[in-house]
Amino acid sequence: MSLATLGVGVWLLTRVHAVTAVCSGTVSLFTGAGVSTHCMNMAATYFLGFALVMLSLLALAISLFSMARKERYDRRRIRRSAIIKLQRREAERLRDAA
Repeated sequence: MSLATLGVGVWLLTRVHAVTAVCSGTVSLFTGAGVSTHCMNMAATYFLGFALVMLSLLALAISLFSMARKERYDRRRIRRSAIIKLQRREAERLRDAA
């Protein structure tokens, strides 16, 4: 999901970048003074693409962190179960010896 969002964000940025470069450097979302409505729409689309890229990178980082955390938990659980099995084997040997 985050990779698809990243793709859409990058697509929006590349699609609008050329038009945004032509527009005036004084783009203001509050006043819009000296900027045509077409440039304002392109600037809004450009900021939307930027927001989508940032959101998808954040979601990707969170998901990678969660997967790494789950992997560490699984390794600990397997290690603990191996220790428990070893203790059970020792208990069986002691029972057989007695």
